[in-house]
Amino acid sequence: MMKTSNSTKDSRTKNRPEIRMWMQSIANPKERQELLRNLEISAEFEMRYRGLFTYYGKDLITYKLQKPSDKNRNEFLRILSKFMTDCLEDNCPASWLQCQPSFWEEFIFMFFPHSMKVTAEEKQVEAFLLQLKKFVRWLDKNKGTSWSPVVKDLIVAATPELKDCEHLLNSLFLLDYPLLFHPDWDPEQDFERMNQEFAQCADRSNSIFEVTSKIENTVVLTDIDTHCTYYVKGLPYQLIEPGIIMSGIIGRKRDEFVWKWYQTDGIYPQIGKNYM
Repeated sequence: MMKTSNSTKDSRTKNRPEIRMWMQSIANPKERQELLRNLEISAEFEMRYRGLFTYYGKDLITYKLQKPSDKNRNEFLRILSKFMTDCLEDNCPASWLQCQPSFWEEFIFMFFPHSMKVTAEEKQVEAFLLQLKKFVRWLDKNKGTSWSPVVKDLIVAATPELKDCEHLLNSLFLLDYPLLFHPDWDPEQDFERMNQEFAQCADRSNSIFEVTSKIENTVVLTDIDTHCTYYVKGLPYQLIEPGIIMSGIIGRKRDEFVWKWYQTDGIYPQIGKNYM
């Protein structure tokens, strides 16, 4: 794994990336076969190799094998394993028992919306939260944890907000790509049209924005890093409420006051802002 060092070092090395490596010894052919088998299983939910040598990787594989063909379980494990290996990196809790409520809050309110896909059915939130509830019950039963009450309360709070985020995400994509779910949709044609329009923008901003207010059909966005304010038209403003977090790209043509939303990277509830 590669990370940029933040420590003070000799000028010859301080800007070089640090490389961490670890080795896993294989004692006999049986262990090798088990590793290869786990590698094959974990690949079905796209877990990174490092997960194979951790407590959570072994548990996710065990959990998957209870229902190996369950698509919803596979998708849930894909999101959870990505959260553990990509998002948390070296700050991953040492065990399920050492997780904090903030671990589940970040997973539900920030990482899941980041992983949300555009679908015709708009059933991802329901499927994800159901799978989360089942997984936490399994943890409590098999690993001696007691996370079900905590996660249950988070799910109750998250359900309406995440559904609103999912609906807005789909609406934004359908606004730009009306034939998205049609069998005769030509993505290249739509992408080229959007690129040509975006190329005409003199000003652009790619960031994470908080919706601070609405003025009739204009949505007022504030960059959460720079605190700059942008007035954006053309959004489905009826679906947007102050407090929602929108990640994406906006642009403005020369001599124009209002901006236009060009690309959506993610839609998040207000709580998700705490983990960005």
